[in-house]
Amino acid sequence: MQGVKLVKTQDKSLTVEWLDGRMAQFPYFWLRDHCREPESLNQDTLQREVDTFSIPEDIRAEVATLSGDGSKIAVTWAHDGFVSGYEAAFLREMAFGPEGRVKRKLWRGGDIQEDLPEYDFSDIQAGDKGLLSMLEGVEKYGFAVINGLPTNVDATRDFITRIAYIRETIFGGLWDFSANMAHSDTAYTTADIGPHTDGTYSFDSPGLQLLHGLAFDGEGGISVFADGFKIAETIREEDPEAFRILTEVAVPGHYLEEGVHLIARHRIINLDDDGELEQICFNNFDRAPFLLDEARMMQFYNALRRFHDLAYDPAMQVRFQLVPGKAVLFDNWRVLHARTAYTGFRHLAGGYVNREDFESRLRVLRKA
Repeated sequence: MQGVKLVKTQDKSLTVEWLDGRMAQFPYFWLRDHCREPESLNQDTLQREVDTFSIPEDIRAEVATLSGDGSKIAVTWAHDGFVSGYEAAFLREMAFGPEGRVKRKLWRGGDIQEDLPEYDFSDIQAGDKGLLSMLEGVEKYGFAVINGLPTNVDATRDFITRIAYIRETIFGGLWDFSANMAHSDTAYTTADIGPHTDGTYSFDSPGLQLLHGLAFDGEGGISVFADGFKIAETIREEDPEAFRILTEVAVPGHYLEEGVHLIARHRIINLDDDGELEQICFNNFDRAPFLLDEARMMQFYNALRRFHDLAYDPAMQVRFQLVPGKAVLFDNWRVLHARTAYTGFRHLAGGYVNREDFESRLRVLRKA
């Protein structure tokens, strides 16, 4: 943890400089609103107790002091003499984001086909260190392959719930499925399934998905994955107009079966407030009918074709067989998945985890 080198009061904000030279400014109103003292922040629930709207708009600091080891800052407010305290680590995280987060590595198939992010189930089961390593693999590459997972549904359930609770959807919670047409979805057949993300018909698409091989006696059924973020960045670099269209047009997805008609709209490429990639929502099979004006519609189709062509390009894909005992955990907000057609019998189990629960688990494990 980086300590603070100096603090300096300005007219409307506090300047903080860390030992590594990084600097940030914090408006006084924000500082008082984020005071860490028990009078302002409930120490048990970490809920705000300060009355934000009673803070003077022209609040000023009388003085700011730094602890001897540079780990804490105290600000005395001019209007009432109250002293607010702040951990240097808290202010640094607010200014620059959390430390320890794994940097994403975008990939084409050839980049990692011979060096997949693989993990042994025994290492993951041994303790939180192994679990964290595997989850950071998902954070970095968008997926992780797990070897040696016992071939029964109880093992599937136990593995998922070490991360978070299993999300309930129209398909239930924990899946135990084969080609039995239990639902109106190609996953319950032996047919080829092209690259896609799941849940484009859900307002909050599932965050992570686990697929676990329980049994296979046949040919084909190869699992295929492509990095949707790499596809998006390739389009951003090579065809900015297509990228813009894919970030603007809200595409409806739907799911239909007896007694069910789900519809939600998502942009195929979703960006955060800083313009960074946040989520891919691509499923041409589940795309619901919609109509734009002629020019806009053709712009969309051209952009969609560009995304489709990259998703189906073998050079963008990694492929492997989900043999019994092998599982794959992948980020459904980033990685597209597919499956080749097969003959014979194939038995899988799996389930979804919400995105916020995945990120929560990472934070908890890192703090531990």
